[in-house]
Amino acid sequence: MVIRLSEIEDTFVVKGSMEASQFMDVENREFHIITPVNYVLTARKFDNLVTLTGRVTLEASFTCGICLEEFSQSVDVDMDIRLTPKAEIPQVPELELGDEDMDVYCYDGDEIDLDPFIYEEVLLNMPLRPICKDDCQGLCAICGKNKNLEICDCHDTSRTLLGEKLKSFLD
Repeated sequence: MVIRLSEIEDTFVVKGSMEASQFMDVENREFHIITPVNYVLTARKFDNLVTLTGRVTLEASFTCGICLEEFSQSVDVDMDIRLTPKAEIPQVPELELGDEDMDVYCYDGDEIDLDPFIYEEVLLNMPLRPICKDDCQGLCAICGKNKNLEICDCHDTSRTLLGEKLKSFLD
């Protein structure tokens, strides 16, 4: 979705969606987007500064980081970024950025393509280690059964050399 800055007086509401196929080029990710990425964003213009605020929603499929089962989950991203003209960015070889500068992006010309910003915000807000449920019990370290689905008869009596040294140190 492309917005023209000349068409924005003060605020402009943008609604739309991106197809999940636009996210398929992401390699080695532990998720797959299974619904279109829907967004409702408000663009505000203050002189040359443009702010984009709103919500991006989607449904994604993940692999649980504890039990390795596939599950789907909705992902809501609150988007709040600022855009400034590229010409106004100082061309200094080394520039220290503050916290307020971390969500500032650049645009060039009179048009802003929203898709790259939405794409980046979605990727940045995906869980690093997704978990299927808060009380996921994971896999048995001995037999490998999923403890969420079946009870295993294994007793966790395995001891490690480090554990034995720590035990003797504490005694």
